[in-house]
Amino acid sequence: MEVSDVDDETTFYASFVAAIRSARTSLWLWTPWVARRVRMILPELRAAVDRGVRVTVFVRDPSDQLQKKPANLSLVEDLRAVVHTVVPMHVMHQKIVVVDEKTVMLGSLNALSQSWTREVMVTMRGAYFARKILTHEHAEIFARPPKCPRCGQDDIEIRRGAKENWYWRCYNSQCPTGGGNKAWKKDIDLWRRPGSVKR
Repeated sequence: MEVSDVDDETTFYASFVAAIRSARTSLWLWTPWVARRVRMILPELRAAVDRGVRVTVFVRDPSDQLQKKPANLSLVEDLRAVVHTVVPMHVMHQKIVVVDEKTVMLGSLNALSQSWTREVMVTMRGAYFARKILTHEHAEIFARPPKCPRCGQDDIEIRRGAKENWYWRCYNSQCPTGGGNKAWKKDIDLWRRPGSVKR
């Protein structure tokens, strides 16, 4: 693994845009909040999708005080209209970018909402490290949320239980199951890999 760059909030976006433009197969983003900054990045993400890059974004779920503001929810919908997959995660706080399973940008800067705070992001190159990060974050498994079997909608978030188990949860307010503790839930099997056969 090679540490190739260290950026702060003044230099990060030039590096981030260059990384998006370099992507050829996949782009993974963990970016808790989506705010006005996303408008600058959406054209780059659209261009990446147009050239065949699979783009997956993990964001905070709509129960978050900042994320549930109408303006920010609208920006999340704009993001959904461009990228392949947007997955809400309860109380997520990771800030990670993984490009082509070879390059990792990791630090404190929220790539789709950064405004004025002081931050740092370190860029590291190395396929082994990139794959370790993706495995640690259960990226492939978490990127495939099911539809809610009760309401048939895609309003599914990821939560972590008191016993450190991960589970899918429907947050659709119109779901017949109801919200809160009555919401539809299903444990996530972290031992299964997409396409594998359960024995």
